[in-house]
Amino acid sequence: MSKNEALGALQERWELGSFIRENRTNLLQEWERTVRRLPYARELSRPRLLDHLPDLLDRIAQVVETVRTGGDESLEGLPEVHALERLDSGFDLDEVAGEYALLRGCILQLYAQHVEAAGAGSLSVAMQEVVRFNRTFDEAVAAAVSRYARARERTLVALDRISEAALGTEDADTFLPKLLRVILETTEAVDSVTLLLREGDVLRVHASVGLEQEVASGFSLRVGEGFSGTIAAERCPREVRSAATDPLVRSEAIRSRGTRALYGVPLLYAGEVIGVANMGSRTTFEFSNEDKLLFRAMVSRVTTLIVQSQLAARQREVERKQAETLALLDSLLASVPASLALLDTELRYLRVNEALAASNGVSVEAHVGRTPGEVIPDRAPLVEALLRRVLETGEPLRAQEFSAPPATEPGVPHHWLGDYFPVRARDGQVLGVGGFLVDITERKKQEERLRQTAEFRERFLGVVSHDLRNPLNAILLSANALLRTEGIPASHTKMVRRIVTSGERMGRMIGELLDFTRGRLGGGIPIQLQRVNLRHLSRHVLEELEIGFPGRELRLHAEGDLLGAWDPDRLAQLLGNLGKNALDYSPADTPVDFSLHDEGDMLRMEVHNDGAPIPRELLAGIFEPFRRAVEGDAHPTSGLGLGLFIVREIARAHGGSVEVRSSEGEGTTFTVRLPRHGKRARESAGAMH
Repeated sequence: MSKNEALGALQERWELGSFIRENRTNLLQEWERTVRRLPYARELSRPRLLDHLPDLLDRIAQVVETVRTGGDESLEGLPEVHALERLDSGFDLDEVAGEYALLRGCILQLYAQHVEAAGAGSLSVAMQEVVRFNRTFDEAVAAAVSRYARARERTLVALDRISEAALGTEDADTFLPKLLRVILETTEAVDSVTLLLREGDVLRVHASVGLEQEVASGFSLRVGEGFSGTIAAERCPREVRSAATDPLVRSEAIRSRGTRALYGVPLLYAGEVIGVANMGSRTTFEFSNEDKLLFRAMVSRVTTLIVQSQLAARQREVERKQAETLALLDSLLASVPASLALLDTELRYLRVNEALAASNGVSVEAHVGRTPGEVIPDRAPLVEALLRRVLETGEPLRAQEFSAPPATEPGVPHHWLGDYFPVRARDGQVLGVGGFLVDITERKKQEERLRQTAEFRERFLGVVSHDLRNPLNAILLSANALLRTEGIPASHTKMVRRIVTSGERMGRMIGELLDFTRGRLGGGIPIQLQRVNLRHLSRHVLEELEIGFPGRELRLHAEGDLLGAWDPDRLAQLLGNLGKNALDYSPADTPVDFSLHDEGDMLRMEVHNDGAPIPRELLAGIFEPFRRAVEGDAHPTSGLGLGLFIVREIARAHGGSVEVRSSEGEGTTFTVRLPRHGKRARESAGAMH
């Protein structure tokens, strides 16, 4: 190789334009590594970060090479396009200029290393290329900054106009047409702007300028269908160049209008698509990058305004419903005669009604914001203790009775019945506590009068029943003596027997009245525990019943150990009452079954009959005094209606219980359960055994 050829080859290695073209990949990698350290570039994807830089480096290399080729190359519009892309990505002017500075630094650093590695030589041409490179880079920065500034100013002006159009109203139907007209007027090539909002899976036209017929017709399509539906589904902008003939465009208004360029953008808020905005043109087949960037910026501002409008509408609806609820609550508070109050977690009154205010002697307004201790200091400790208990446990307190004089009648005790309950939000959080108070003073007075009346009546019955026994015993003794006297005519004997029968029946009724009085006033029916074989006792009771009900079938079934400590007379009375009840209310041709069952520490007795079922409305009170299993006086032998009441009291006196079940097809069964040693047998069990 000649000296000139070697010098030419070395010089070619030093040429900056060739270096840029040959090392473009390394230059871009080094620049990306450097720029990624900056906060504003960290989140960009690699395609968004590099965008037009490869093409820009090629253009810079061509311009630099004109030093030796003599051409007239320029950067064309690449810096401007790059600046618009950065504006759309949210970069500010300093950040765009900083990117170019880093790129220039990377190129010069790598180029200096390249020249140093190549060795010494003539650098005149190389240095001229460096000068041209710096000048070219300055032009690129100037062009980018100029375009960025113009686009930024245009965007800011458009956004200001949009904000002014929305000022003074929160109603989307009012300001949306104004906003769309601003968009239309800001971009010269645009002659129609349409906004579709999402309703579930449907996009519906809500406003339009230039295609108003779409609003009137209620044009809509589903997400994923057509031009706008595809934008909503893919969540990214979309453009078509012959909208009137494009099969994806479903709008007849767009087709009939002859729209050429159509550009759509999704309305994104908090990661959700709330609608789609489209701009169309009949005069151009393609919108410029600057027009699309401006449209996206304006649509972003419109999205924010729409969301604010929707939130404001929801807030107004919530406030309206809240006002209605509070009005209903106030109406309820005013109309309820009971005392009502709502308090917060600090026990400050939020709402009270007139009834509570009157009883406290303080106006409704004077309650609000104050605690019970400030309003009713004399009663506050009791009330606040109940309220705090509700707040601490989160559980209501029902039927709390207390006595206190109202403010209107100081010194006169009144009786109150209160319910206190937590007031919760929908998520269960306790927001406060409510109180419901009823003045039960009159009810207490009535209850006391009724108690005194009932006690007098029962005492009267007891006294009368006790005093009637002496003359009744005299009648029975005299009648029995007459029956034993010889020479009495047969007709007189029959009348005396009637006297005896009626007297014995009267004696049973007096006994029942005495038992009733003891059960009500004497602390229960008294019992005397003895060692009893219930099987033998039951047979004796059945024999007595057979005498009183000749011809009726009585059956006894007994199993297990039936020994225990009970009152034999009272158990005989219990079984006799149940047996007589079963015989009275069952057909004459049906049996009555008695069964005894050993259940360990307990013994179970059952008396069953196949009569008509006890009416449901009478079943619940069947063991109350003066009640019968059927309405009216169904049987000539009916007594006072105390038989089943006495059965219950005898069972209770032994520490046991009685229950009944009655249904069609199964008849009626009374079941008595008794502890084997009775209620008080343990003290005397050893002596009896």
